[in-house]
Amino acid sequence: MRNIIDVCDDELAAADEKFEAMVAGDPMVKRLTTLPGIGPITATAFVAALDTVSRFERVGQVTSYLGLVPHEYSSGEKQRRGRIVRSAHPHLQSLLVQAAWRLSRSKDPRTESFRTWAQAVARRRGKKVAMVALARRLARTLFAMWRDEADYQPRRIGTRSAQPVADATAKTGAGAPM
Repeated sequence: MRNIIDVCDDELAAADEKFEAMVAGDPMVKRLTTLPGIGPITATAFVAALDTVSRFERVGQVTSYLGLVPHEYSSGEKQRRGRIVRSAHPHLQSLLVQAAWRLSRSKDPRTESFRTWAQAVARRRGKKVAMVALARRLARTLFAMWRDEADYQPRRIGTRSAQPVADATAKTGAGAPM
């Protein structure tokens, strides 16, 4: 049994290398893989599912299209939300959720903002809900990277430059705040 597993591992590694070589020529897939936790298979599936970035005006439309939004059962004034929509792209959904799990367990400092956000959601709503929410956030980030044609730039937590109000108004030429 161990020999069979070794042979399968070797074949999977060869297939992964062949796939990486095939998609290495695609600049968009290469750009999307700059986000830690997103590999060539997930990036390729994302590009294939969305087809063209210009089809979507807003990021929210992408998450709806991918089915990463909850079902809504509304009646009158009551709103009830259920599980995520499973009719859209179940393969890509599962890839993004797996990427979310991988990201949540990663120690990469570039993904610290994703992890802290997901941990806060997990404390409020539970780990599984947090991973689907993180998958939705990953989809939004991937779409923004594609739309803006920009590589992933990690957000730095706690390093926002606080600019005094007086300096901000002096630069814009506006008067003093009332």
